[in-house]
Amino acid sequence: MTRDPDDRLTDSAAGQIPAADATKRQSRLDPIARRRIGQSLRALYAEVLAQPLPPRFETLLADLATRTKPEEPSR
Repeated sequence: MTRDPDDRLTDSAAGQIPAADATKRQSRLDPIARRRIGQSLRALYAEVLAQPLPPRFETLLADLATRTKPEEPSR
């Protein structure tokens, strides 16, 4: 984020679009196209999520779980 000459925040990727106005923009895609893109992305990520974790990640997660024990509630 950057500031324009009027001291408004702008989205640096979009250039001159004020950040506050960026969320109010209308989608340029019609609902059918958005639905198809959403279905494709869900299918892609479902495949990724179905893959097993690499053994190194499993080891790191197990180590982290043993190091961070929840505190006992005081009575």
